[in-house]
This record gives sequence, structure tokens and C-alpha cells, in this order.
Amino acid sequence: WNLVGDYALDWNGGGTGNGNTFRPRTSADVFNYGPYNHIQRPDKMYAAGGFANYRINEHAEVYVEVMFMDDYTDAQIAPTGNFGRTDQINCDNPMLSEQQRDLICTQAGFTEPDDIANVVVLRRNVEGGPRTDQLKHTSWRLLAGIRGDINETWSYDVYGLHAEVSSPQVYINDFFIPRIQEALLVVENDAGEWVCSSGNPDCVPWNIFLEGGVTDEAIDYMSLNAVVVSGTETQMLSGNLTGDLEDYGIAFPTASEGIQLALGAEYRKEYVYIRPDLPRQEGNIAGFGGATVPIDDGFNVTEYFFEALVPIVQDAPGFQDLTLELGYRYSDYSLAGSHDTYKIQVSWAPSASVKFRAGFNHAVRAPNAGELFAPQNFGLGGNNDICANQPSTGVPAATLEECIRTGVTPAQYGNILPNPAGQYNTFGGGNPLLDPEAADTITAGFVFTPQGLPGFSATIDYYDIEIEDTIGALDFDDILQTCARTGDPSLCSLIHRDTSGTLWLTTNAFIETNNQNVGFLYASGIDVNLNYLASLGDHGFLNMSLIGSWVEENRFANPLTDYDCVGYFGEQCGQPMAEWRHRARFSWETNFNTVFSLAWRYIGSTDNDDFSPDPDIGSPGDQELWIINNADKLDAENYFDLSATINFAENYQFSIGINNILDTDPPLAPDLSSTGFVGTYDPLGRFIFTSLRFNF
Repeated sequence: WNLVGDYALDWNGGGTGNGNTFRPRTSADVFNYGPYNHIQRPDKMYAAGGFANYRINEHAEVYVEVMFMDDYTDAQIAPTGNFGRTDQINCDNPMLSEQQRDLICTQAGFTEPDDIANVVVLRRNVEGGPRTDQLKHTSWRLLAGIRGDINETWSYDVYGLHAEVSSPQVYINDFFIPRIQEALLVVENDAGEWVCSSGNPDCVPWNIFLEGGVTDEAIDYMSLNAVVVSGTETQMLSGNLTGDLEDYGIAFPTASEGIQLALGAEYRKEYVYIRPDLPRQEGNIAGFGGATVPIDDGFNVTEYFFEALVPIVQDAPGFQDLTLELGYRYSDYSLAGSHDTYKIQVSWAPSASVKFRAGFNHAVRAPNAGELFAPQNFGLGGNNDICANQPSTGVPAATLEECIRTGVTPAQYGNILPNPAGQYNTFGGGNPLLDPEAADTITAGFVFTPQGLPGFSATIDYYDIEIEDTIGALDFDDILQTCARTGDPSLCSLIHRDTSGTLWLTTNAFIETNNQNVGFLYASGIDVNLNYLASLGDHGFLNMSLIGSWVEENRFANPLTDYDCVGYFGEQCGQPMAEWRHRARFSWETNFNTVFSLAWRYIGSTDNDDFSPDPDIGSPGDQELWIINNADKLDAENYFDLSATINFAENYQFSIGINNILDTDPPLAPDLSSTGFVGTYDPLGRFIFTSLRFNF
């Protein structure tokens, strides 16, 4: 399909024209990019590792670890195109039919043959086929150290680490933006041949105004491969001492064991680089929202830590064991300042059958290299411009007053084109001024191992986690809607509309979404782990287990929104957040060196977040669309996996299995990636695997 301005090519394969005339564009004139994108990419990986150690004497052992990995994969996405990257068509262009010339030139006031009409072209390179990204990762890790016992009380471990990851990436079959515009400015020479008005003899006209008019030569001229080389390096020096102070008589008189200590220090240096080629640096690759900025930066951190295990009461009536665990870490970051981390945990076992435990942990996570230094460039964020004409109604969802706050002029209101693909421009990336995130975690639970039921154990833990100053970006939709509602200048200043009033048509249209310390996360729930090993006499053992999680709350808040995603999926909540999910396994461990296993994976049902009663994520106006597409609700899913493992010849193990034996398909929805189905459900159906492992 050709989309030129507000017109589409009336192709003779299904329209009423001759393949070289325009008709008004409709909502059906959109490109389906889904079939081109891989759900699972082909991948080839090589990995190797080596370990060596040499004991010098009873006090010193030298050790070395070397790891290597090389991974290559091809990622395929839909064809590139002219995504509004050009805005000029000459009115004496021989590629235009008279009807086309009248619509985009004469009726627009461009009446002279040499006039240049302002026309924004949106057209996929369907003739050139999909784009391919050749992605390669090569990493290696070298660790060397020395460890040993100083005496019967103290042990030490000192080591150094150097690790590197390099990732050269080649993006194939994209368009070079300057050549797109050049190939659209076409004239007829004295010999009656169509040539580019630039006079470049290598330029080939791109005739998108006639069905079947695009040639391979034109595609070859505009096509370009782009290259980016990126990577990271980590260097670390660490040392620790561990000791049991019972030898010094440092112990509670009510305990049979002494206090155990661990203390140490660590220095770590992180470095990241991104080196794009010149077309990527200049932002001249059509399939990318903007320029890729080179990065060459890093940070370092010095840390000191201390941990203690303190038995208080042991082997006493009602106190089989009462132990306190303490920890403290001081971190000094070159970019994020100094911070304290600490924990306190207590466990109490009144008998050998029951243990209760509870703890508090204050943790700090400094921003990583990507969050600090990721290039600030264009991307795709929001799914709707409330000031554009809505596809379902043909008018804006917001009022004129609200849209003026977002940068819309009165003349533009009611005339702004929505993006047919529901994709809008953002400008975001790293921020070297980020502060660390801080989390407070409270846990409480118990372990039950009844003496009267050998082989059975149950663990139930409650967690309550609060994270402040979370690192992230204000969402496109949140910024736009809150600006429209409140007129907050700090938010409205982040909105940049182009001359047509859109937030997607040109690179001048975007909303700023750089990383900030903007959020608050809260999660609570209960984790369950049940195990039972039952004897079958001469037939072996039956091993049964269940690991499940019940989510009570999973809430995200920032200055603009505050919503809970439990039971929902969608544009705001992302992956389905079921209230309950579990994995159960039933294994028969035979007496003939074979184990048969049946696994049951369960994921609870979820609703589309547009159906939430919370106005921060619910959107009643979009509910009908989801219902029509059967994407308003995801039913509960059950997956069953069957496997067998055979041990033979002492050092060999053969495994065979079938995952998703009922061949259950994943749920369907208009946007597979944004809802996270691939990461939650089985996208490929029934899967058969085998493996052979041996030791030597």
C-alpha cells in the first residue's frame, strides 16, 4: 500500500483505478507488520570454560577461572520504508499521473511546473522484503585469586576479575534517508528519460505512484546497511575474611555454636561504549527514529561489607534454634554518591519440625551503565494521541482547550492525522545524573518438616517490598494526558508537535522520555513451596513438588499515575500479572536408573488493563476495540510437560521430553509484543527435545 498525505494509491488489483490514481485514505490502508517479525529467532551459540587450581600449602591455594561465549542470531522485522522522512515532490514530476498532480499540486496551490509541493510520504518497501539484524555477542571472563586458611579460626579469599562483552551489529536492508528524497525528485531529460533532478547519475527514480512501478535498481540505490559496535567491560578486585569466633570463646552461653563473621572490601569499575557508523550517527537510517549518539563512559564503586551469624539459643526446650543474622554494606559510587545497605533477620525453630523466620532488608541499587549512558535518541512509545482524530469516531478524544495545552493550534484541532499503526515518537535514553533506587523489604514465613511425615516439607513466605526513586521514564500517554488535564508546564514542555500537529509524522514530533528517578514500586504476596518424597518400596520413589506464587499487590506510582496491575495485562501493565501461578512436578524415581516426570504449569486469568476501574490505566473508550479483537481477557492456561531421564554406563545421561504435550496455543491479541505473551505463554506449541550428557 502507498500512503501519500491523506491519499492512498487506488490499485487496479482491488480498487477502481488504473493503478496510478489516488483515492481518500481509509482506516483499512495500514500495513500488517506482524507476519514478518520472528517470535523465536534462529540462534547459534558456542560456550567454553576452564578451571584450574594449585594448592601451594595448607595456607594458600591459587585458582583460575576462564569462561568464553560466542552467540550469533538473525532478527527479522518488517520492511523499511519512507516513514514520513521526506516532504518534497516536484510538480513537473513525470511519475505523477494528471489526477495525482492535480490533488497534491494544483489543489494545494502549487500551480507552476517547477513548484515543489509539500507532501509527506508514508510507504513501506514491500518490494525489497524484510529487514534483518545480524546480532553477535562475544564475551569472555577471567578470574584469578588465592584463598586459604590463616589458622583454625580465619579463612581468606582474594581475587581479581576482568570481563568483556563485545556486540557488533549489522542492520541490513534499510533505507538511506537522503537518497529517498533524491529518488522522489524526478524530471524528464531531453532524451525523454526519467532521471533524478539532482543530476546524480547513480540515482534511480522511486516510482511509488504507479502500481508495479518500483524497480530493483531504485531499491538498491536507496538501501544501506548500518553498523553499530558496542560493548562493556568490568574490572573488579575483591577480598574477604571469614571466621568462627567460637575458638575465642565469643558465643552466647545459651548457644552451642559461636558467632561467625564475614568482612571484606571490593572495588569495581564498569565501562560501556557504543560506536555507530556515520549514517547512524547522523540519523539517516529510515528505520530508526533518530540519530544514535556515540557513548564512551563508565563509573567505579568502592564497597566495604560486614556480615554476622549470631546463634542466641540452641538445643533448649522450645528453642531448638534461635539465630540472628546481620549485614551491612557501605558503597561509594563515583557518579551516585555513597549509600548504606543493611539487613536484620531472625529465625526461630521451637522444635525440629517447625521454623519461623522474619527479616528486614534495606537495599540500594545504583543505576547501571545502560541506564546512565544509553544514547538519547528517538523511539516508539505511546499508542494514542488524544488530540488526533480517533479512528473510531473521527474526532479528537480531548477538548480544544486540553489540546492547546499540548501544543495544538486551533487550526490544527480536528485535522490531526492519527498514526495508523498506533505508534508515536519518543525521545529518550540514559541520564548520568540518576540517583540509586532504594528498597525496603519485609519478609515473614515458616518452614514445616513434620517428624511424623518423613519426606514432607512446606515453606510459606510473605513478602512486602517498597522501592523508591525507581529508575524509569515517564510514559508517553501519561505525559500527554496529564498535560492536557492540568496544563503542568514541566510536563507540557516535554511535548513537541510538528507543523501538522502530529506526534509521529516527522522527527520534529515527539515526547521526551529520558530516564529519571520518577517512580515508586510496591509489591506484596505469598510464595509457597511444597515437597514430598514417598517411598514405593521395590519400585523406587515418588517425588512431588509445587512452587506457587500468589500476588496480593503490584503497584506502580509516579507523579502522574498510581495503579495496581494484579489481574491485568496491556499497554500500561505489560506482561500478564496473574494473581496465582504455579509449577507442580510429579516424578517417579525408578530402581532401574530412570526418572519419569510430569510437570504442570498454571497461569491464572487476567483482564486487559483498559477494563480496570482505575482511571490511571482504564480506558472505557478502547474497550469495544479489544472486545471485537477478543483481547479483552486472557483465560487461565494449563501446560503439561512430560520427560524421562536415563542414567547408563555410569557417566552418561540421556534425556527426552515433550513440553506442552496438549499443543496449547498462546492467546491472541492485536499486539503480541506489548502484552508480553511471548515471555509468559508458549508461543510455539508442542516442543520435543533430547539431550545427552556425559562426565569424564
